Amino acid sequence: MDTMRISGVSTGAEILVQCNSLSSLVSRRCDDGRLRTRMFPARSRNWRPSPTRRSSLSVKSVSSEPKAKVTDAVLDSEQEVFSSMNPFAPDAASVASSIKYHAEFTPLFSPEKFELPKAFFATAQSVRDALIMNWNATYEYYNRVNVKQAYYLSMEFLQGRALSNAVGNLGLNSTYGDALKRLGFDLESVVSQEPDPALGNGGLGRLASCFLDSMATLNYPAWGYGLRYKYGLFKQRITKDGQEEAAEDWLELSNPWEIVRNDVSYPIKFYGKVVFGSDGKKRWIGGEDIVAVAYDVPIPGYKTKTTINLRLWSTKAPSEDFDLSSYNSGKHTEAAEALFNAEKICFVLYPGDESNEGKALRLKQQYTLCSASLQDICQLGRIPEKVAVQMNDTHPTLCIPELMRILMDLKGLSWEDAWKITQRTVAYTNHTVLPEALEKWSLELMEKLLPRHVEIIEKIDEELVRTIVSEYGTADPDLLEEKLKAMRILENVELPSAFADVIVKPENKPVTAKDAQNGVKTEQEEEKIAGEEEEEEVIPEPIKPPKMVRMANLAVVGGHAVNGVAEIHSEIVKQDVFNDFVQLWPEKFQNKTNGVTPRRWIRFCNPYLSDIITNWIGTEDWVLNTEKLAELRKFADNEDLQSEWRAAKKKNKLKVVALIKERTGYTVSPDAMFDIQIKRIHEYKRQLLNILGIVYRYKKMKEMSASEREKAYVPRVCIFGGKAFATYVQAKRIVKFITDVASTINHDPEIGDLLKVIFVPDYNVSVAELLIPASELSQHISTAGMEASGTSNMKFSMNGCVLIGTLDGANVEIREEVGEENFFLFGAKADEIVNFRKERAEGKFVPDPTFEGVKKFVRSGVFGSNSYDELIGSLEGNEGFGRADYFLVGKDFPSYIECQEKVDEAYRDQKRWTRMSILNTAGSFKFSSDRTIHEYAKDIWNIKQVELP
Repeated sequence: MDTMRISGVSTGAEILVQCNSLSSLVSRRCDDGRLRTRMFPARSRNWRPSPTRRSSLSVKSVSSEPKAKVTDAVLDSEQEVFSSMNPFAPDAASVASSIKYHAEFTPLFSPEKFELPKAFFATAQSVRDALIMNWNATYEYYNRVNVKQAYYLSMEFLQGRALSNAVGNLGLNSTYGDALKRLGFDLESVVSQEPDPALGNGGLGRLASCFLDSMATLNYPAWGYGLRYKYGLFKQRITKDGQEEAAEDWLELSNPWEIVRNDVSYPIKFYGKVVFGSDGKKRWIGGEDIVAVAYDVPIPGYKTKTTINLRLWSTKAPSEDFDLSSYNSGKHTEAAEALFNAEKICFVLYPGDESNEGKALRLKQQYTLCSASLQDICQLGRIPEKVAVQMNDTHPTLCIPELMRILMDLKGLSWEDAWKITQRTVAYTNHTVLPEALEKWSLELMEKLLPRHVEIIEKIDEELVRTIVSEYGTADPDLLEEKLKAMRILENVELPSAFADVIVKPENKPVTAKDAQNGVKTEQEEEKIAGEEEEEEVIPEPIKPPKMVRMANLAVVGGHAVNGVAEIHSEIVKQDVFNDFVQLWPEKFQNKTNGVTPRRWIRFCNPYLSDIITNWIGTEDWVLNTEKLAELRKFADNEDLQSEWRAAKKKNKLKVVALIKERTGYTVSPDAMFDIQIKRIHEYKRQLLNILGIVYRYKKMKEMSASEREKAYVPRVCIFGGKAFATYVQAKRIVKFITDVASTINHDPEIGDLLKVIFVPDYNVSVAELLIPASELSQHISTAGMEASGTSNMKFSMNGCVLIGTLDGANVEIREEVGEENFFLFGAKADEIVNFRKERAEGKFVPDPTFEGVKKFVRSGVFGSNSYDELIGSLEGNEGFGRADYFLVGKDFPSYIECQEKVDEAYRDQKRWTRMSILNTAGSFKFSSDRTIHEYAKDIWNIKQVELP
């Protein structure tokens, strides 16, 4: 058996692999390999980028391998090739002709009418023509100059509408606006016809999309890989019963941006068994076979030809799996069972996993993403010299055993060589410290579904044990046992046979006379007592804990880099979550503070403010170089700028007034402060703290006269948005409570416009693009130490919104950049949380009377007949699951209320508030995803910018 010592980063002779064809299993799909003219990137399997690229396996030492160079001769020849590949002339007449052409010859609607939906599709197809030209040019060039590329794997890509983004990045806003006017439409109305792609849920997916935008804009060779969910997460409806879920319909009229690659498909296997072939190699045979088919979406950069690819996988079964005989005999469901089992893998993002079937489906999703993507990547060339794979959270962790399987079983490499390649290729981004999000999978389930991968994981775990034993020795068995328990990939699994006797505890020492005097009993006495106790009662055998595979541990062990996503989060990762691994491999761990694209999140979604920034800075370069935003600081007290700033905010607020009326029926005043919290509903994000603060405000108002209310409180519109996961009962209770409070307050004539509460249903990127520019106060109030980073806080700050929040995630860095006086801080600090929970468990916590009064007010029935006992009960008691206020709502409540009073005081002084708003935008320059991607490219992926000629 091959052995190895698992190390942080491989050293010595390093292995490179030429992977132009996967195996005979998939190579039969390839044709003669000749370069053909086509309207898609040069990555399909029927094209090979260069006759010098071999299809055979090649193993070489890095030290002897000459580095690929982009010579002047190559650049000169490429310049000639690509200089002629320009999009159609960007004038309104030709654009209008293009739109009319697609309306007639690329139809998705009947020819009789040319209305808004048809206008959208025709416009999108017109824009796609331009993108495809740049798209083809991009990958032709990358392959010709043989560059290293990054491959970003994520279960979510929360893209938002593509039309406005593409037209903006191409610099064709006015051109398309004029063209559509000639056809009787306006651009804004046409854009509004596009549904949001239902490919993500929250910050994880939106970050991935921001990263793709920055990769393209900065000219980094890169791809994105994800799954093409037919029904997304769900469409959220708010009824009298709270949140209800319905399937997303975003694909019902088709997606004009995607191009199906019927020639790019890969076999995916589940179940079956592992056998030895006649050549002595392992073979995974039998089981259930499906096919993953590629759908490509172009991602354009801003003011650059570079257009990169997001490849989404859909799943199907071969036609031969349709049982025609059963169908004709009337067994229709049985006949199509294989087809349904394959297709359902990509039906829903995060299917419910309460059942064993749901767990199996989630694991199938993750493996499909990893296997299809890696098979596709292995068509390219030298790994890892030309390939960097980034796993966005633990969902793609199966990349590690899957790459090992491909390299060993299909490419014939030894374990040691395959491991070196895998470690050098793969890197892992951690997005959470929450235990439930550090994924664990049932070993039993994985053994059934992915038997070959379990063999590989067991081997990795065994070699990890070898490394831990070598590092810590056996002299201190307690320490060794502690390290193995914390670090092993396999949880609750016996040590491998080679290490079965490695932990030897010392025998019990004899009891001395002194011990006897102190009450210490001999071993025989202990046994006698135990025997007597057994006679009195039969103690049942303890239930064995389930055997699990810890995916985060596997990701750390199998990758060469592990990064957190904010400075405080990365420190928690190093000091707490993965501290044992940090002690072993400190060089692996680093920080990459998240960022957001300034194109979508200010330039395009907030044109009023963008124009002001450009006019006062004197250049639009800030869209690419956000450091220039800092120049606004010198104008922060200028009354003319402040006047323009407030006017822009008012225009954006008027848009939200219309949105709220349309979505909820409520009418709100644009003169009130817009106080917004939009993010997925979770206890740690503490929407409950926010709404209880609103209840306190309402309670105090009701105790005052009208004149006292007017004097004491600034008018507010408190806006919520976000989805509670379908099976997350407590989160759904919070949604129901928010809407009940809203119904009572919004219909109270005594309160009027002084306080309104709005829950915007079906929150998504397009809704955020309206709410964020209109926001004046935004709440980022998670329990300290629990939010990895957050990215909406960056978007709000970039748009001149003042934040109220805890010292958590990126809040810490935002506060440093915008200035402490321009951030409303409250609450416990991350290093205090453990002691506060311990204090609660010991019964020492004394609840604040104000908080107790609010709970009593809620229970009084003022917000309707619904019982809130379960919701409020979670904040009570000292211990127990779902109780004891684990997220410290009650602990932080007094500090939160005091901070909200400071918010009111500041908002009354509009000059002061506007200055704070300007300084938030000025201080947001660090939080561009461009900066983050530069850091990934340099520190993790080792890729270079490649600008097309």
